[in-house]
Parts: sequence; structure tokens; C-alpha cells
Amino acid sequence: MTYRSPASKELVGTSYLQPKTKEELKKRREMTQKWAQLTHGMMGRSPDYMNTVLMAFASSAELLRGEENCFPENIVSYYEYVREHDLSLAHTFIDPQVNRTQFYYEQNKEPIAAKIVDRNNKGIIIQGAKLLATQGGMTDELLVLSSAGIQGKEKEFAFSFPSNTKGIKFICRESFAGKDSTFDYPLSSRFEEMDTIVVFGRVLVPWNRVFFYKNVDMSNTFLSSSSFSAFALHQVTSRRIIKTEFVLGIVQS
Repeated sequence: MTYRSPASKELVGTSYLQPKTKEELKKRREMTQKWAQLTHGMMGRSPDYMNTVLMAFASSAELLRGEENCFPENIVSYYEYVREHDLSLAHTFIDPQVNRTQFYYEQNKEPIAAKIVDRNNKGIIIQGAKLLATQGGMTDELLVLSSAGIQGKEKEFAFSFPSNTKGIKFICRESFAGKDSTFDYPLSSRFEEMDTIVVFGRVLVPWNRVFFYKNVDMSNTFLSSSSFSAFALHQVTSRRIIKTEFVLGIVQS
């Protein structure tokens, strides 16, 4: 469940391990499945998932090297910070769906979707809302991403950063765990993860936490060109094996 940190030499969680061999990839799978066994694979946002996402971003940080308004060193340093302090993360990357058109266009004076409304020598200032932060408000920090599909003139919607500062509000849906009987609702009463709308009230993001900003090309391509999909799907598939075994066990019993 742990390995030696290349920086501190202390034991850190295997979910932060950047695998370079088949043995290390196997170690990651076994770690994920140990996590999943605690919840029968029902929790899609156990901490090892977001640790995996951040690890994948750090392993692909060089894709940002030399690009406009991009700071690959911030991704790596943040990954190392989270790894050494064993933080738990949530993430949000979807814009509010104001209408059913393919792309979102802001037409209000006050921002609806989270966007960059200003910047200064301390950092960028974010205002507006994002969806759909699972476990929002319950984790140590929040990782914020832009979704693909941003148009060339909508640079203020293109950004990525982590945040744990004042000015962020989480609006929760009704809890699935609010049932009278844990016997009648054995799963929803135990494995509620909560989804939230995240509202930024002119939140200042320091420059040393900005991964990139106002770079539409990077916002549209970083997830697909990085190792995000490969590592995230490896974690998800490993967890769902445990979930499938749980369901099959119920059927057989």
C-alpha cells in the first residue's frame, strides 16, 4: 500500500506511484483493489482515484513546456506536495448547462460558468460555477479543470488549478443516505459520495498554483493527450472488478 518517496524517502501512498515497470503497475492494481474491497467497489471517488489523476497530470507535465501561459513546474510541485502530505482531493470540470446547444456561450453580465474575471501580481481571479464535484466540501482540496470544447475567443474559460481557499461555496444535492433503514438501503446508506455545484466568489488563485490559464488549445487537448485516460481507466477497471465480484457473490448467494 506504500512505497518510498523519491524526495523524502518516507513511505507514501502507492496511489501516487508513477509506474515504470509491469511490477509497479501490478502494485498499483493491487493497491486499488485493496481500497475497493472496503466499499465493495461502490465508491468511485475513494482517494486513490484523484491521487491517480494528479499522478497522471504530473507524469505528463512536459506537454505544457514552452506553451503560452502554462506552468508545468506547478503541476509537478503540487503533485509532490499532495503526495508528501497525503491529501484527499475532489475535482470539478463541467460548465453549468444553460441550454442544450453543443457549446456554452456566456451572455450574462454576471458570470454563470466559472471564468477568469481578473488577474494581478498575486494570481488569477475566478468567478462563476462549475459542476459536478463529487465529495465537494469533504476533501482537503479541489482540483479545477476546463472541459474540452472551448472556442478560440473564450480564453477566460480555459484554466486549470487546485484550490483550498476562502470564497468557494459547495451546493449539495439531496443525500442518497437519508433513508430510514440501513437494512432496506444497505448501499446508499453506507456509500454516499455526494455531488455538488461549486460556486467561486471572486476566488484568488496564486500564481504558484496555476497549471495553465487562457490557453484554449491546452484546455481542449491536455486531458486527451496526457496519460490521464490510461491511468484513470486502469484504476476504474481495477475497482470495477471488485464491484463485479461483489454483485456476482450476491447473485450466487
